[in-house]
Amino acid sequence: MKNQKLTFVGYFLIIPLIFFVSTLLWRWGIKRTDIGGVLTDGLAILGIYYLLISVIGAARIVRT
Repeated sequence: MKNQKLTFVGYFLIIPLIFFVSTLLWRWGIKRTDIGGVLTDGLAILGIYYLLISVIGAARIVRT
């Protein structure tokens, strides 16, 4: 049970948060890209990420 909580925290909270903050810092803070474009692109990539992680996680649960 504890391992499942750590997996959830890692895959669904920590990794996406690191990605989103680094995207904001790089594309908006350093490259000075439009904030609307940065937010749209970052959230779209996170949506695809959550979809793939959910499918992979469901396949792992079914397999075990």
